[in-house]
Amino acid sequence: MGNLYTKVSEIMDKIYNNNSPGNATALEEELAKKLKESFGESYKKALSEIEIIDDSMEAIPSPGQIVSYIEELPEAEQTKALSIVNDWFDNLES
Repeated sequence: MGNLYTKVSEIMDKIYNNNSPGNATALEEELAKKLKESFGESYKKALSEIEIIDDSMEAIPSPGQIVSYIEELPEAEQTKALSIVNDWFDNLES
């Protein structure tokens, strides 16, 4: 499909271009947690890629890492994820 990863990349670019770094990071984490709700296995796979340097920090994979695993799922699941991402971003803009 590829649409999902492209859409998430576009959204992350907009978020980082239009927000302070701290706020942009918080929004990125919010989207990652939103994806975790419906795609826990993809979230866990992405989380396993993270090298934890500081035990005091909560490790959260980026939405891009998560959707790279979601894109391995059937097209219906990818469409569901795209809908979640679009709805989240639409609510953010309003």
